[in-house]
Amino acid sequence: MVNRSLLALVGALVVASAVVLRVTPESLLPEPERPFRWQASAPARLGGLSYPRNATGADSVTATIDAPPRRLVSQASSTDEFLYSIVPPERVVGVSDVAYMERISNVLELVRQYQPIVALDTERILRADPDVVLSPAEMRLDVPALLRAAGVPVYRAQTMFPTLESVEAQIRVIGYLAGEDARAEEEAGRFHEVVRLAGARKPSGTPAPRVMGFGGVYSYGSETLFHDILRVLGAENVAATHGFIGYDRVTDEHIVRWNPEWIVAGADRGHVEDVRARLMAHPAIGATTAARLGQIVVLENHVFLPLSPFAAELVEALADTLYGPA
Repeated sequence: MVNRSLLALVGALVVASAVVLRVTPESLLPEPERPFRWQASAPARLGGLSYPRNATGADSVTATIDAPPRRLVSQASSTDEFLYSIVPPERVVGVSDVAYMERISNVLELVRQYQPIVALDTERILRADPDVVLSPAEMRLDVPALLRAAGVPVYRAQTMFPTLESVEAQIRVIGYLAGEDARAEEEAGRFHEVVRLAGARKPSGTPAPRVMGFGGVYSYGSETLFHDILRVLGAENVAATHGFIGYDRVTDEHIVRWNPEWIVAGADRGHVEDVRARLMAHPAIGATTAARLGQIVVLENHVFLPLSPFAAELVEALADTLYGPA
């Protein structure tokens, strides 16, 4: 259990950090961290299966877990979804704020039932008495550093996955951290089978459907999960074909020149038809083959956006869209 003096110390450190940021000249402050700065490096490194277990995360820092964890905290929507796919829900005692957002959450019913804390600040996390905290690689360093100073194992987790294979691998990593190796292997097998079956859906000899993913002002190039899903399904990602890498801003000129046969976008729950109508009214989108053929597909964001085992739903939804229901 966390003692009161430790909580007081952490609280004082948080206040002191805020004061320093207010009074220090901007030129003397450290440069902000770049988002996802560790994504392309420092792959997960796991130790043996016996305890204590050691896992080195995206920041190259090793978290040591002394015994099978009973209380787990997640600080990102991606790791929320990995945990709830593997771990009994009562053991998840902290989640991201996204978990409680009705418009997008995949775990809303579970968090409403079990009421984990929203794990945004250090003191609240410590009061939840976690055995391990899963913190996203892109999060600022201060909260993980304070938790580590308090003796809490913190694993900095990857939350951006460029391939379905990397999602499957992360299922096993989270299972190792949670002490649920068998359940993780079962979930990884389920995920793999969904992908395998979807990849066999394209009729033999048919041309690759030309697809553009649309995220409002950006599209999905190579090195994105959306691109890899299209690859597995035997479809062409027109953004990647034209040189987009990662998540890149897309212009009206791009859309007209690429002239996709399918456009896939996301919408919050209950707003699918509103978004589809706006896309149809968009001058550049309205000029595409996708609009002419009525092939503008809007999926709810809890299906369209996950970077987690829930991406299996997007794989199946896109296979159904492009090739008809199985």
